[in-house]
Amino acid sequence: MAPALDHVLRHSAWATATLLEFCRELDPSALDAAAPGTYGTLYGTLQHIVGAERWYLQLLTGEVIGRPVRRTERRTLDDLVTIAEATGARGIALAADDALRVITMSDGRNSTVGVVLAQLVHHGNEHRGQATTILGANGIEPPPLSAWEYGRATGISEAQDWR
Repeated sequence: MAPALDHVLRHSAWATATLLEFCRELDPSALDAAAPGTYGTLYGTLQHIVGAERWYLQLLTGEVIGRPVRRTERRTLDDLVTIAEATGARGIALAADDALRVITMSDGRNSTVGVVLAQLVHHGNEHRGQATTILGANGIEPPPLSAWEYGRATGISEAQDWR
C-alpha cells in the first residue's frame, strides 16, 4: 500500500489535470471569467496553480521543469497540462524518497521537503477551489475534484461524498 502522502499528492496532481482538461473543452472566452474574492480570471488562476507547483519543485530539487510560467505571458492550456503532468509526477517521486530531507529556503530559513510538498497541495486546493467558484459563479458546472471523486476515477475507492 502506498503511503498517505503519496495518495495526497496523486489526488492533487489528478485534480489539477482534471480541472485543466475540463477547461480545455470550454469556449475560450470562459477563461477570462472571474468572480469576487478569487485570485483573478479563470485562466490566471490555472496558470498560477501550475506555475507555483513548478516553482515548489524547483525549490526542492533545483530542476527546471518546462519553460517558466510567468504572469506576463499567457501560455496555452496544452503547455499548462504538460507542465502539470511533469510536476505532479516529480512531486510524487520526491515524496517517496525524500520527504524528511531538510532544505534551506531562499530567505535562509530551513524546512523539510514534506512541508513544502504539503504547501504545494494546500496551495493547489485553495486555487482549484477558486477556479471552481469562478466556473460556478459564471453558470458553468465545475468538474468534481474531491478526493472521493479521485478514488472512484482511479478505481481505488468506491466511497461517496457524505451528502
